[in-house]
Amino acid sequence: MKLLSIFIMSFLLLGCETIAELQATAAAPSTPTETIAMPELQLQENDLSDDDADGVITYREQCLNSVLGSQVDNSGCGGDTVNTVRQELRVNFDNNSAVISARYFSDIKELADFMSRYPDLDVIIEGHSSKQGSAALNMDLSQRRAQAVMDLLVNRFGVSTSRVSSIGYGFERLLDEGNSKSAHKRNRRIVAELSGENLTQDMKWTIYSVDKTL
Repeated sequence: MKLLSIFIMSFLLLGCETIAELQATAAAPSTPTETIAMPELQLQENDLSDDDADGVITYREQCLNSVLGSQVDNSGCGGDTVNTVRQELRVNFDNNSAVISARYFSDIKELADFMSRYPDLDVIIEGHSSKQGSAALNMDLSQRRAQAVMDLLVNRFGVSTSRVSSIGYGFERLLDEGNSKSAHKRNRRIVAELSGENLTQDMKWTIYSVDKTL
């Protein structure tokens, strides 16, 4: 009986101590646990497009009108000068003819006006032919075509003869190797090569297309 009484008293004392410990723990200030911050979803605020296709995004672009294919820096700007610019004039000829149709006069005038704005530029007018007939015939024909455009620039649109020269290539530089009527028509063409020490890269004629064969 005495042993039972001792056991009950020990249990009651242990229970009281356990309750006291729990109360003391609850009353003590809690230690804050470390909170891991989740990264916020970032919205793309910068324009990542490349409108002039020079490899520089619009957000960093400082020269929006750089010439396609030119070497540009991290801001999308090309060098200050280039030596030559080759462009195809929209002038085509009938078969075995060096006569310029009046519908092309406005395009040639565009070139004359361009040269008037930049008086330090010179131009070489290149004549080309289709691969019909002999090489000698087409060489002469292409030269007469180039000369016809040169004469129009000088005599009608006032470009100085010292700034213009002409050369015929016959069918040495075909634009289209095909043997169709459309291929022959494309090859009977004129190319203008502008040159000058201060020919800046943003000079370009919107009405012309680049001759990619050379």
